[in-house]
Amino acid sequence: MLQIRIDQQFAALGLNIQKPFLQLKTTLPAVELDIQQPRLEIHSPRPRVFIDQRQCFADMDKRTPEEFGRYYADLAQQKGLEAIGTIAAEGDYLASWEEGNTVENLAAAAMDTPLDFNVKAVPQQPPKIDWELHPIEFHFNRGNVDLQLHRGAIDSQFQWGRVNPYIEQQNYLKISWYDPQLNRTI
Repeated sequence: MLQIRIDQQFAALGLNIQKPFLQLKTTLPAVELDIQQPRLEIHSPRPRVFIDQRQCFADMDKRTPEEFGRYYADLAQQKGLEAIGTIAAEGDYLASWEEGNTVENLAAAAMDTPLDFNVKAVPQQPPKIDWELHPIEFHFNRGNVDLQLHRGAIDSQFQWGRVNPYIEQQNYLKISWYDPQLNRTI
């Protein structure tokens, strides 16, 4: 009887695998701002108040030098005219001496001059108050925002994956046969 023996070995493949690799290098985006602040300038001139107290002081016989000179010049002229009138009246009185008018009577009449006393509050009139109002002035300077965008970038390096196959074990098929009749010893 013939025996057949088959020995076989399957081929074994080896794989040299290099995985794909993706390397990313990123630069973040940035916004650069140039900001000019808004400004509000306000100019508020103060109101001015004018108080005229000249008449109040004049009531108390206190005057500025110009008013003092003008007032007393007018007063002197008035008193001078009154004195001239008085002297003329006294002269006319003495000129009619035949009616019995004498210097003694004239002196006695001057002594009996009544004095008039008045009490009054000083000042008699309020001061004059005036004012100037000025509107508020303002200037507005608008602010400004300038921006620059620096774009982000992605730098990529990609390495492809590789598969290198190789034969790790050879395949073979070995067929042997054995016939016991052939292996006889004679």
